[in-house]
Amino acid sequence: MKTGLQQIQGIECLTVKGEASDTAVIFLHGYGANMHDLFPLWQMWHQDKFDWYFPNGVLGLPMGHYEGRSWFSIDIEKLEKAMREGTYRDMGSSIPPEFDDTLKQLEFLVTEIAGKYKKVIIGGFSQGAMCATHLALKNGLNFSGLVLLSGSLLARERFPNMARGIPFYQSHGTADPILPLAGARELEGKLNSLNFQGKLRVFNGGHEIPPSVIQEVKLFLKQITDEA
Repeated sequence: MKTGLQQIQGIECLTVKGEASDTAVIFLHGYGANMHDLFPLWQMWHQDKFDWYFPNGVLGLPMGHYEGRSWFSIDIEKLEKAMREGTYRDMGSSIPPEFDDTLKQLEFLVTEIAGKYKKVIIGGFSQGAMCATHLALKNGLNFSGLVLLSGSLLARERFPNMARGIPFYQSHGTADPILPLAGARELEGKLNSLNFQGKLRVFNGGHEIPPSVIQEVKLFLKQITDEA
């Protein structure tokens, strides 16, 4: 396997590629992280014929000792207030100002990558999972699977009335202080109503990716790639 750094449709990506890969896995990081954050996961999830793409968020976020990135802005004041008061912050009615532009950029990236592979799997953590969800709903982007870790329903009015349902894996912590479980449950229901095949896996924990989820994602990816 060969690791590298690529510019794809103006988005920087960390990549891992083999010699006979027919499946691409694209994984989007969360708010304030960057393309390096989830990169180590490929070694735990890797299977033969996988190539890996870890894009950098399109918006910069100075984080002091490193440069964080994001896919869209969030209202930090509202988030901190909800966390202090333990109230539910409904993301479903929210459409961040950069959201449509970000999805367009990611759509260009996915289209270029997809031309080289038999199968493409899209996924992400937190904010990245929300972007991955909306990409999976777009006509013309024929994904084979969707991985959603600690995401939530976002921009419900952007959901179509009909979609090409695909298999999905979704996980969420019972005590997530940033994106409460209720939003993940609502997302699960919305996906199932659009003929996506999967169910929410709930774990005891917060805004994180525990070992049990890492193992379940590995099995999910194997199932997708083993299908004819």
